[in-house]
Amino acid sequence: MRMPRLFLPALLLMLPATRAEEGKRPTVGLVLGGGGALGFAHIGVLQELEALRVPVDYIAGTSMGSIVGGMYASGMSPEEMERAFLGLDWWDVLKDKAPHQYLTYRRKEEDKRFMGAEFGLQDRRLVFSPGMAYGQKLNNVLGTFALNSAGIHDFDKLNIPYRAIATDLRTGTSVVLASGDLATAMRASMAVPGAFTPVRLDDMVLIDGGILNNIPVDVAKAMGADIVIAVDVGASAVAKGLHSDFNALGDVVGRTYTIMQRPDQERQLALADVVVAPNLEEASASQFHKAASIIPRGREAARQMAASLSAYSVDEETYARFLQRQRAKNNPLIDVSGIVISGNEGVPEGAIRSRIRSKNGPLLLEEVYRDLNRIHGTGLFQNASYVLHPQDDGSDILEFRTEEKFWGPTLLHVGTKLETASDAAVLWSILLNYNRLQLNPCGGEIRAEIEAGGYVRKLQAEWYQPIDPAGRLFLAPSAAFSSEDIDFYWGEDVVAEIGQELVFGKLDAGLSGFEYGEFRGGMLVGHAWADGNSGFVSLGKEDDSVVGATTRIRVDQLDDPVFPTKGFRLSLDGLFAREEMGSSKTFDRIEAEGLLPLTLGRHTVTPKLAGGSSMDTELPFYALFDVGGLDGFAGYAPYQLWGYYYGVASLGYRYRLGKLPPAFGNGLFALLRYDTGNAWLAKEDIDMDNLAHGGLVGLAADTIAGKCTIALGKAEGLNIRFYFSIGNTF
Repeated sequence: MRMPRLFLPALLLMLPATRAEEGKRPTVGLVLGGGGALGFAHIGVLQELEALRVPVDYIAGTSMGSIVGGMYASGMSPEEMERAFLGLDWWDVLKDKAPHQYLTYRRKEEDKRFMGAEFGLQDRRLVFSPGMAYGQKLNNVLGTFALNSAGIHDFDKLNIPYRAIATDLRTGTSVVLASGDLATAMRASMAVPGAFTPVRLDDMVLIDGGILNNIPVDVAKAMGADIVIAVDVGASAVAKGLHSDFNALGDVVGRTYTIMQRPDQERQLALADVVVAPNLEEASASQFHKAASIIPRGREAARQMAASLSAYSVDEETYARFLQRQRAKNNPLIDVSGIVISGNEGVPEGAIRSRIRSKNGPLLLEEVYRDLNRIHGTGLFQNASYVLHPQDDGSDILEFRTEEKFWGPTLLHVGTKLETASDAAVLWSILLNYNRLQLNPCGGEIRAEIEAGGYVRKLQAEWYQPIDPAGRLFLAPSAAFSSEDIDFYWGEDVVAEIGQELVFGKLDAGLSGFEYGEFRGGMLVGHAWADGNSGFVSLGKEDDSVVGATTRIRVDQLDDPVFPTKGFRLSLDGLFAREEMGSSKTFDRIEAEGLLPLTLGRHTVTPKLAGGSSMDTELPFYALFDVGGLDGFAGYAPYQLWGYYYGVASLGYRYRLGKLPPAFGNGLFALLRYDTGNAWLAKEDIDMDNLAHGGLVGLAADTIAGKCTIALGKAEGLNIRFYFSIGNTF
């Protein structure tokens, strides 16, 4: 529902009768202004209002104020709000990617391999995905905050009557949202241009309400409030502007925005009875990760106004009745009588329905949000949301709304990595990826990649073709070429520099477990060349045909591909080459790995087991197992340990030191790791008495450029190795 400001006074004639307490006291309207992360101060103000026993009868909010106000109106306490915001990973929320554990396995493979930027290719021109977030994760977060209001479409029927303010781009007018889905209203009010995309509601295109009405005192009065308490979190920006040099572009843009808004804000503030203006000069609207320091500023500001606010305090019995109403748990029973899907012009409905677990019957909102994560995790949509449509019989139709990526279905990605050790050359690579999605009604995909680096060159392509509408069964023909320069060790010394080239073609058939993983098996035909004549020893040459069966099992339920805190990952790979099938040599190669992170607070332990076996066959050089490297075995270089068998057990420990600003990355960690194991040429050599041991200590950061690690590694009998790496994992 929208109402231009011109008609707001008319609401006074249409509002229902006021509450019973109105005959005993004036009704209080709380107005919460916009200001991005500065709006966390509203929570502190609410905490102090409750300490002073000031009841709130009406709430009107804009942008972040609409979110805090909506949470309070739907039944959350200020303490619950504080815990909710402090528990959010804002870097993750604002980067707008589907949670890793909900990605389909193919998207999980790409998650750690590429940087965050995604491009499209249309009509031979490059199309950039928007810098703005589509708010997928924010939508889910707001929906979780508003769970107690599910099924309530009239905002007057919330625990506290509520209004959210937005701006309609089409008409250029302020819009008062008084009904609909509460989470959608909050999201529309906070659709800050340049940060979040607009919300399309009916015939409107809605953006941040602060554009035209950032402190909506007039709305609270129109709702029926006798007294208005307004919270102005932008006052400090005005004061800060008086002594700023404005040398940064962000400061100039922000100040320009403030100058345009301030005159109307001051007109609105003049209508309020009490104005609370927290001192937030040391914070900025983008510092969502500083909620813990911003919330107390609201409490401090409200305490300074305690004398004025106390005039509206009530006795304990009256306030207890208010809290009972405000904290009431509605838990409405919503009966779903049908599920429909919309917006999927190029994606088959069956592919979406296979991601939905919700059923007809009582609505389980937690399951709905998991469904939305699974739909978004396909990588085909820029947004996925839900809407309930009430029916005449009292039931609701559950609609899953999807919005396909306008820059798709041809997508481009880039990955980079740089790694060096104290006694080794710099290893660097650039990975370019081409993905053509939705080739046909069954959802076929082509993935082609080129890796160019100082030691590794690769070219590979795969056609992934589901053969049923749900996408459970698939065929996957592929081809790959690689050329690699390898430093080959004997003990502590590099004894040869080996050039290795591989070219393979495969045909796999498999079963997709969607976000859980996949199983595939097939046939491989190829050729391998290895030339080890350089260096101090001669390893001869290999020029082999390779023909055999392959198998691969992947199970991945980690919550993050690089810094996981929960879940697990299992993998099993097998190659079985046979001379009778046309291979130059008969050999078997089986390799398995498992990872199980465990987290308590800031502490994460990451036990990992990995091992491989030749099953009593002799492996050619290109199929040898090798152990070493920063993430393989601390203190050893790649190919420093090698053989027909290997086993490694690692116990890692990670301590979260803190968080980086969202513009730079996520966490900063201290690392410890202990590794033990070895590689052996013969099964009879495998013995607990000849295990090697190594350890690692260092720092790591989750940055926008990928994982960054600085560490020292030490293996027994070897010198300390210094490691530095930054970039993606591929």
